[in-house]
Amino acid sequence: MIPFELDWAYIRRHTMLPAATLSCALALLIAALWLNERHARVFDEVSSHHAAIHGDYASLVEQRRVVDAYHRRYRLYREMGFVARESRLDWVETLRTTTSGLALPRLGYSIEPQLPVIPPVPGAFDGEQIDLRVSRVQLDMGLVHELDLLRFFDALQAQAPGFIKVDRCELVFDGDRRALRAETNVSASCAAQIYSVITSDVTAGDES
Repeated sequence: MIPFELDWAYIRRHTMLPAATLSCALALLIAALWLNERHARVFDEVSSHHAAIHGDYASLVEQRRVVDAYHRRYRLYREMGFVARESRLDWVETLRTTTSGLALPRLGYSIEPQLPVIPPVPGAFDGEQIDLRVSRVQLDMGLVHELDLLRFFDALQAQAPGFIKVDRCELVFDGDRRALRAETNVSASCAAQIYSVITSDVTAGDES
């Protein structure tokens, strides 16, 4: 019986190419799996950053909308003199022109010194340079008709700097002959407050 002998040269010649191909395939598979995992991590990071950027953008758009809305209101307050330092001369001149424009028989006034206002609750701008000030005003008027009082405060708020809050008004109907000759049918005594706000840009404007 002839013993079986392996032809190793033949085997090596015919198995080297498949073995090399298998090795290359395994190496490429391992590399593909590694690249896929790496790209998956990069994709997750990019997706996370994209979501964060999208959220920041949405928040920025909302903040811009709020800023635009409040900026328009702020400009309106500046135009009406509410955001500015109080000017007594402007107030006195406005009182005179309003009285003259409505042809009121008489007007007496007194304005107390301006005082800071302490808010009852903490505001959203604590720590910012925003000061709320108020001056108390006493007005004594002679009116032809009680509706002149409403016309007076409407005209005063439209023309005077600052914001006016009327606390109380007392009307006395005067019918004696002396008052009629003076064309005064109603006497009014009113207590009001003038509010103004001083912000950081107002202070910066004063310094410049």
